[in-house]
Amino acid sequence: MAMRPPTGGSSSPLSFYTANNSDVEGSTTASSPVQGSPCPYRDARQLPRELKAHCQIFLEEQLFHPVHTTRAEKPEYRQVSALALDYLRNLLVIAGPVNAGFRSAFQFHASPRWKRHSRFASPDVDSDMSDGDSDRDHDRLQGRMANEGSLWSRGQDLWAIIGWALNTSTLYPQRWRHWRVWLEFMLELLETDWIERERQDEASHAANGGEGAAPVAARNESMMAMYMEQSMDGHVALRRMMKALFADGGSLSSSTFPEVFEKEPRGPNKASRKRKREQVLDLQNDKFADYLDDDYISSGVSEPPTPQKRRDGRDDDTTGVLSPGMTESIGIRLKFFKLLSGVTAALRKPRELVTLYEDYVLAIKNLPLPLYSLYVTQRDNPLPSDIHVVLIQELFRLLLPPFSKNPAKVDPQGEADGRLTTLMLECCYVPMSANTVSLEDNAKLSLLIESAIQLLWICDEMEYTDSFGNACEVGIQAREAKAKKKRTGKAHAESGDVSARDVLMRSGERIRILVQALKETSFNVCD
Repeated sequence: MAMRPPTGGSSSPLSFYTANNSDVEGSTTASSPVQGSPCPYRDARQLPRELKAHCQIFLEEQLFHPVHTTRAEKPEYRQVSALALDYLRNLLVIAGPVNAGFRSAFQFHASPRWKRHSRFASPDVDSDMSDGDSDRDHDRLQGRMANEGSLWSRGQDLWAIIGWALNTSTLYPQRWRHWRVWLEFMLELLETDWIERERQDEASHAANGGEGAAPVAARNESMMAMYMEQSMDGHVALRRMMKALFADGGSLSSSTFPEVFEKEPRGPNKASRKRKREQVLDLQNDKFADYLDDDYISSGVSEPPTPQKRRDGRDDDTTGVLSPGMTESIGIRLKFFKLLSGVTAALRKPRELVTLYEDYVLAIKNLPLPLYSLYVTQRDNPLPSDIHVVLIQELFRLLLPPFSKNPAKVDPQGEADGRLTTLMLECCYVPMSANTVSLEDNAKLSLLIESAIQLLWICDEMEYTDSFGNACEVGIQAREAKAKKKRTGKAHAESGDVSARDVLMRSGERIRILVQALKETSFNVCD
């Protein structure tokens, strides 16, 4: 059966089930426990300065920095980011996240850590390129780009960076190309780090006899735990994380998560009308070409135009809702939530997990209809079935009227087991209309019902009955009739009604097709 955490009176998840508590495939934790498995990585020599410096250089300066990506003036400069990504991935695969010291290298700092005075720069000007000074501090990179100009200094924390990176998915497509690579690598790193530390906890548990609950000492030192601890404590921190995961490039999101690098969206410099004399790179004679040129780092033109404001003077906070970048970013957003929920379940208090899901579901419910559909769909969705069940149940609670039937009374055993069942769908969900006359709300409910049917079918738990088919048809007609009711005031002038009506009608037709296919499949099995 498809599983979900048991619920209390508010129908909120009170615990978090892993795959060990579920009959469906997939885990709701950041990874599945691997008991007694050997370390999959090579033992690494402890080279703190080299590995840490390489990680910082390749991630900060070369993987996504504007100098080597959108502001690169020569084709060969743009190859640097690809080479940097290869290096980091090879390091992660061979040495592993723990041995390679990624946690130490990828820490955020509230202010510049040190200043540099080099013989190659005047005392008042910091060099923009990083060249370590082993005589001063073997573990510190020097130079402006590696310190006050680095990602780890300019970004407040991981969530500030994620928020800005996701803003670029709608505002600045050229920057999004490179931030997407950074987000995908960070996801890979954070997931791998969590899995390895989970393996260490399981190994420690087995070595001590395997009695009682497994320790979480190693997972407490995970990178994800570090980033969560660096944020503010309590509910405010969770809400800020949610805002980052739902950053859409709107005015509020842009002000909350501003650009990381100064004038970051700018493109490469325009060529000067006067041809400059070719600069020479001759290190022996202290000739450094353009490597110490401030303009190389900070200047640039061709900044993409900012999103236009609506003619009525209001910001259009749905800018880029259907943009390719926004669509591409949905999978990344969902994967970050999966990881966040797994870490919260393992390391935080149960109430924090409840709050996390409440905030996440409310944010999904309030999304514009096109975005909402991408979050609830079963197609190309990285979330495991367990998490889907929780989200579906909670969205039903927000969209259905208060007089709808209680699943605990319809299927007490299924509710006690934390399951979503065909009987619950038939009696509590599919025959209902939304709790408002809004076309958008009824369309959202229809999409949610469609997703729930698909989920049970995927889990091989969908059982056709004539009563279920009739309930589906009753619900389709009820939602269409509810949306046709006379509306007054602001509801009467609701924008997007045409597209919402189209979504509602098409979703109803797809539900009919699903029911018919389920009916035919059921008959074939009986034959």
